[in-house]
Amino acid sequence: MPSADYDPISKDYAAIAKIDPVKQFVQYPSALKLLGNPKGKTVLDIGCGDGLLTREIARRGAKVLGYDISEEQIKLALAEEEKNPLGIDYLIADPINIQSKIQTKFDRALSVLVLLYARDREHLGDFFQSTHNLLNDHGNFASITYNPDYTKWGVPAFNRTVTKEDGKLRIEFLDDAGNIKLSASATDLSKEDYEVAASQAGFSKLEWINLKIEPEGVKKLGKEFWQDFEEDCPVVGLRVRK
Repeated sequence: MPSADYDPISKDYAAIAKIDPVKQFVQYPSALKLLGNPKGKTVLDIGCGDGLLTREIARRGAKVLGYDISEEQIKLALAEEEKNPLGIDYLIADPINIQSKIQTKFDRALSVLVLLYARDREHLGDFFQSTHNLLNDHGNFASITYNPDYTKWGVPAFNRTVTKEDGKLRIEFLDDAGNIKLSASATDLSKEDYEVAASQAGFSKLEWINLKIEPEGVKKLGKEFWQDFEEDCPVVGLRVRK
């Protein structure tokens, strides 16, 4: 999503991210598992937003740099870093210019619900290529993205509705009454699109990983809320290695 489109909803999205059950009990825990133990590692957080997950990675002993195209999100991240320092560096950047802004290489890279905001397949390739170039030898890149095999398109499920039309995804976040709190537009990408982009960037074969709900999420929200989530999951993990 271009920065100009994202900045107006930046604070609202940051607030939702802190309480959204899919993020809290699926996306973020899964991302940390895919990342592996980061202690003593250097980690690149791609599309870090306000740094919510970035800070958790740093707390686990990593040296982290996060970047995001949104100036407003980076302002929020920097404000939190100033208030509670963890030694995290943040940059306003995108996959096209990030390499010109840093000299460091990283052991691992991570992105959560970011790759789908590539403008098109070429831009998706930029994400993979810049990440490949910024990783040390044998580094790995883990990501959470929308699942191209998801089937509940257009059906309210798990506090959101996702529709597909003309090569785009429309993601609407819902409140408890089913009203739209926030919406965003992304690109409808196939598994083949991801696999081709990763391969052309020089990564080894992409691995798809089905995601699971944390037991705490089932306990808190009940089985009815999560019905069929794991069988028809709106998000999926992927991992590639250099």
